[in-house]
Amino acid sequence: MAGSGTIYELRNWMYMHRDANGRVTKEYLAGLETFMHQADSTPLAQESGKMFCPCRKCNNSKLANRENVWKHLINRGFTPNYYIWFQHGEGYNYDQNEASSSNSNFQEEPVNHHLHNEHSYHQEEMVDYDRVHDMVADAFVAHDEDEEPNIDAKKFYGMLNAANQPLYSGCREGLSKLSLAARMMNIKTDHNLPESCMNEWADLFKEYLPEDNVSADSYYEIQKLVYSLGLPSEMIDVCIDNCMIYWGDDEKLEACRFCKKPRFKPQGRGLNRVPYQRMWYLPITDRLKRLYQSEQTAANMRWHAEHTQTDGEMTHPSDARAWKHFNKVHPDFASNSRNVYLGLCTDGFNPFGMSGRQYSLWPVFLTPYNLPPEMCMQRELLFLTILIPGPNHPKRSLDVFLQPLIKELKDLWSTGVRTYDCSTKTNFTMRAMLLWTISDFPAYGMLSGWTTHGRLACPYCNGTTDAFQLKNGRKTSWFDCHRRFLPIGHPYRRNKNLFRHKRVVRDTSPPYLTGEQIEAQIDYYGANETVRWGGNWHVPRNMPDSYGVHHNWHKKSIFWELPCWKDLLLRHNLDVMHIEKNFFENIMNTILNVPGKTKDNIKSRLDLPDICSRSELHIKSNGQVPVPIFRLSSEKKSVLFNWVASEVKFPDGYVSNLSRCVEKGQKFSGMKSHDCHVFMQRLLPFAFAELLPTNVHEALAGS
Repeated sequence: MAGSGTIYELRNWMYMHRDANGRVTKEYLAGLETFMHQADSTPLAQESGKMFCPCRKCNNSKLANRENVWKHLINRGFTPNYYIWFQHGEGYNYDQNEASSSNSNFQEEPVNHHLHNEHSYHQEEMVDYDRVHDMVADAFVAHDEDEEPNIDAKKFYGMLNAANQPLYSGCREGLSKLSLAARMMNIKTDHNLPESCMNEWADLFKEYLPEDNVSADSYYEIQKLVYSLGLPSEMIDVCIDNCMIYWGDDEKLEACRFCKKPRFKPQGRGLNRVPYQRMWYLPITDRLKRLYQSEQTAANMRWHAEHTQTDGEMTHPSDARAWKHFNKVHPDFASNSRNVYLGLCTDGFNPFGMSGRQYSLWPVFLTPYNLPPEMCMQRELLFLTILIPGPNHPKRSLDVFLQPLIKELKDLWSTGVRTYDCSTKTNFTMRAMLLWTISDFPAYGMLSGWTTHGRLACPYCNGTTDAFQLKNGRKTSWFDCHRRFLPIGHPYRRNKNLFRHKRVVRDTSPPYLTGEQIEAQIDYYGANETVRWGGNWHVPRNMPDSYGVHHNWHKKSIFWELPCWKDLLLRHNLDVMHIEKNFFENIMNTILNVPGKTKDNIKSRLDLPDICSRSELHIKSNGQVPVPIFRLSSEKKSVLFNWVASEVKFPDGYVSNLSRCVEKGQKFSGMKSHDCHVFMQRLLPFAFAELLPTNVHEALAGS
């Protein structure tokens, strides 16, 4: 190199260091780290921690921290003709002619391999080269050189073109064999039509369309056409007691390894044997590859790294501290904006509705967070990955069904998969990671391994909870457990009347536990992996020591097998809609005094004198129970229900017909989570303004 202090154009350095396969070598990354080291030495970087970003988009016009500059240069490359970093402490005495002269002579000079040895320690800190070699080459490929799709992409595009041939000569644009097959599959699913009916419809279309039509003539042909697009699904046999799945090394077993119950029903022989239970698994890799093979989503998959964030606002998960923390811990993953960030959610439901049949079906969904907010939650971008069969609740055996998904996520993290990006016409190595889970509170316990009921139900308080049991209600109460989270000098900490009477709070909030600390705690108490102990079969035989006394770990979650799980700042999220529905029902049942549902009952009144200074609500010596100010009279109930049934109007499709949710003028029933959300957000702020005292209404409305 000419001069130890001269910084040369990044792509020239890249082209000087390619191996026989055209991939970028380690010397290139060492050179890039040298450039960053030079920029860090400028007065601006040392004083403010920021520098001008020389990427193609920022063009030395925006200040950014070192991490963002590194990421921009990985994904976008240097701004054209910026061969000497004259805005980063290099070559201030050069004019533009000298800079151009230096660049024109660059390729004739020998490569200084000593640079690689001198800065090799930077390589070990910044990047795991064995794992991201292909990824770095992909990030720096010239955008003006289109690549041919890889073999899988070519096969997919070939089948897609063949299936998209016109349905018949002269038909309207957009009508194809594939579009008709997809429409018929949707109709079958929406209306639960039998295969015989689909065969009749296929025959009808074949007969009435012009003679040269290419429509499928049977439901079997429709299935073959859709399946040929390369989105596979698997049916995996499951033990009747959810002890294990017959998958991987256990695929050929005839009986459960734990409960010893048979795999197949007595009837049937050979390939016709019927298992007692099956689960459905839809691999995620091919679906993620489709996002980059579609022109509608490929470019948007980089949105999370390219959008502009407003300080103090969070419009997307990528603006959150948890996302940024992960990128800081794993810069090699974050350096390629086409790597995929996933969220997992699950919940159980009864597919038979209110028919009375008891059945618990658990779907598991994955959604990619790379996309803009308006696309993340679209129905077609929520990928059904696992369907856990009923009729029994999976309980603690949920991890048994997650095994195929966890294995696939580990492969996507460690090695990735070659993918064609149609927006840049390049092939790259796509990797993926699971950022967090989303569920209601009971499912939180199934996913995390921390039991969410009992005195130690709060996973954040862990074993240091202030919860107590009510003497008469015989339930666990977390009343007044929140004051420990206030600042030490807050006056509420010393208040003995507004909360639990005669109690001053001096405890501090529970310490935040890192991933390593949580995993060490799980191992210390001996929580087992349910996959190795047979799902629900080991309960309660092998519960961890001190369970329910010092901790609530009933298992070690399968998510700890993911290499990056311990590095996450936030692992599990609670679904706000479920919590909001529970709040709404408890508030309304108490205000309306619904028998058996209200929280203001005789047992709560008996417990009140030991907890609060609310003498006006205490049961009197003659046994009389005072009427609280937050309870509606019969006349006011009628006013509320008549108003909801006849005067409240919403646009079509905004909410259910609330008049149908009024049961005999006494209570609300049959309201879904979204209905409760709309009532809480749109009606509650003024619904009780004239029905309840001002102080009660303001407390409910949150004003």
